[in-house]
Amino acid sequence: MATNGNNKEQERAELHRTIWRIAEELRGSVDGWDFKQYVLGFLFYR
Repeated sequence: MATNGNNKEQERAELHRTIWRIAEELRGSVDGWDFKQYVLGFLFYR
């Protein structure tokens, strides 16, 4: 059972790294604050 929890933590860490990498690629040279404002606005536009 401890192995299952460890696997979930590893999967979560890998997912976090992947999402972070994708966000960095999408953001490009845009300032982090400007990108955050854009993404949050886009998410809550609906």
